[in-house]
Amino acid sequence: MPKSSVSTSACPHCEESLDYLGRGCEACGQRVPWTWTEQCWVCEEQVDYTDSCCPHCQVRLPIWDGIVARVRGERPHTDLRISKDAVPHPLDAGFVRHTGDPRGQHADYRRPLPDGRGVHVKEYADCYAVHWDKVDPLESWLGHLVADAPHWFLVGGFLAFKFGRSARLLAGYIKR
Repeated sequence: MPKSSVSTSACPHCEESLDYLGRGCEACGQRVPWTWTEQCWVCEEQVDYTDSCCPHCQVRLPIWDGIVARVRGERPHTDLRISKDAVPHPLDAGFVRHTGDPRGQHADYRRPLPDGRGVHVKEYADCYAVHWDKVDPLESWLGHLVADAPHWFLVGGFLAFKFGRSARLLAGYIKR
């Protein structure tokens, strides 16, 4: 199964890898100030999603909407690592608990997008890994398997072959 590529930021003080929105760098101990600039989903002006509302149209700016906007600018399956202590829990931001390929995560959450794509959040001990899928499994699980997880067809085919072969051998043994 192919592993998702990971996108992190770099500490401005020491250049060490750093999860997005982390409060500080563990390597050098410095605090890291963050901005999360994306288009406002209402007025389409560039705004900082770490603020609580858009200064142009005064609409509320949930940080998860800014993260989703940033993730959609990446290639599919490119994980952005987000510090857990900097954002609300995904269930509080409209995500639903779901499943995903086992990669050592504690839980998976998904949120469908209006165009049929979906955002997938994997929860680890210290961070969230967030990427978008070409087809959201909540909308079309078969489409998701074809577009985003075709390796499961290989697994299913292998299991069908093994169990089918075992069943034929067992049937031949019983007939004797």
